[in-house]
Amino acid sequence: MALRILYQEGALADLEEIFNWSRERHPGTTQQFADDLFSHLDLLGAFPYIGAPLEGHSGIPRLLHSPLYIYYRVDEGRGGIEILHSRHVARRQPGGF
Repeated sequence: MALRILYQEGALADLEEIFNWSRERHPGTTQQFADDLFSHLDLLGAFPYIGAPLEGHSGIPRLLHSPLYIYYRVDEGRGGIEILHSRHVARRQPGGF
């Protein structure tokens, strides 16, 4: 059974910022990028451990969807994947995990 994808408020704010930036600079490709990103995130429901472990943060893997890292946590007890943050690979990783 696939796990549900859940988004923390901060993760939704990250995505909004990313898509707004993209719409300003790449209006013709933003929708396709967003569709591809959400399809990739949906894969986490079936394959929750495909992300790479995040050094120094046990239980927080990150998934690369170039040019973004998606930070998440698997919560099998709740039956979900909790998306924590999204960051461009050139930016510093978010703190506070």
